Amino acid sequence: MGCVYSRSCIGEVCTPRDARVKETENARAGAELPVFSPASSDGEDGEIRDQLNQLSLTRDSEVGITRLSRVSSQFLPHDGSRTVKIPSGNYELQVSFLSQRGYYPDALDKANQDSFCIHTPFGTNPDDNFFGVFDGHGEFGAQCSQFVKQKLCENLLRNSRFHMDAIEACHAAFLATNSQLHADSLDDSMSGTTAITVLVRGRTIYVANSGDSRAVIAERKGKEIVAVDLSIDQTPFRADELERVKLCGARVLTLDQIEGLKNPDVQCWGTEEGDDGDPPRLWVPNGMYPGTAFTRSIGDSIAETIGVVANPEIVVLELTPDHPFFVLASDGVFEFLSSQTVVDMVAKFKDPRDACAAIVAESYRLWLQYETRTDDITVIVVHINGLTDVRACFALSIVFYLIYIVLHMIICLLFIYFL
Repeated sequence: MGCVYSRSCIGEVCTPRDARVKETENARAGAELPVFSPASSDGEDGEIRDQLNQLSLTRDSEVGITRLSRVSSQFLPHDGSRTVKIPSGNYELQVSFLSQRGYYPDALDKANQDSFCIHTPFGTNPDDNFFGVFDGHGEFGAQCSQFVKQKLCENLLRNSRFHMDAIEACHAAFLATNSQLHADSLDDSMSGTTAITVLVRGRTIYVANSGDSRAVIAERKGKEIVAVDLSIDQTPFRADELERVKLCGARVLTLDQIEGLKNPDVQCWGTEEGDDGDPPRLWVPNGMYPGTAFTRSIGDSIAETIGVVANPEIVVLELTPDHPFFVLASDGVFEFLSSQTVVDMVAKFKDPRDACAAIVAESYRLWLQYETRTDDITVIVVHINGLTDVRACFALSIVFYLIYIVLHMIICLLFIYFL
């Protein structure tokens, strides 16, 4: 079962509809972006072995990995944000984050199962910068998210294709990390983590997603700032994902259907924007587990038998001066806040630290307004400062060059005339 890597495009990015919130039309008005996703195959084990074998150890990658072990992803300067320069693009990224442990009345000491990483630079190339949010779940969710946070970065840096083909390297790193988690002593049978990552390489960003956390970029359209989703939530609400997991043997039912409160033979859910708090979940054919509300993750070895795979969907985008910032966040943010609402909130603040605080506070408030608990909430905000339009600069240089040629010809003609 499962899927292996391919570079075929499966569709276009559309705005995933949020649970209990309705997206504005602006959030659907962004640019159409290709999504790269693995195709189905029965040869996953052999492919994963090949991908693990290709993780060649190079000097640069080992230097980068050594640096990862020294850098604490939980550290930022006292002012709350970090500014890094992107040499090839001649612009800066200003980064901040915040992670808030959830409130669980029946488990007040429950650990924050979210984790995140900020590596600036990523490896040894100052043009490469990496950001990730990992939302753990299950009994060992916190350990799974920490494991994946470390191993995914290492596998990506060690991949022999990392500098040449970031798409292929990201696919391989996700699958290799999933295989390593299965092989580890850590019990991932009913635990795992989602993963949303962004690799910034010069002016290009590569967004890899497995699960229902999300990346969103802001785009200026006239006087408005519009949210463009860089990932599509992988849940049974998506028709393509629903069909895929059913073909893998999953029963897709809500909790009310499982408990006999609704007819299990009739699909009782529509879209996420109209969800009544009883979303569709995945179950093994003859049991009442695992009950995941997402269709992809890293770990979850039992759920993997019914189609919950680690294969990421990848979106590639060229940054322009019309992209002022982007956001990565766990679904603790997007449960009650739409992508457009998050972008509107970030746009109000000059410092990403203040934007992070506002988003987490509002998410926490809404959780307690509608529920008796809160989820873990994690957000990374990255401002993009000083980016210029390469095409405009090139066009301007052509104009100046033509003016120079014309002036040179005029001077030559005048010189000949006066001779």
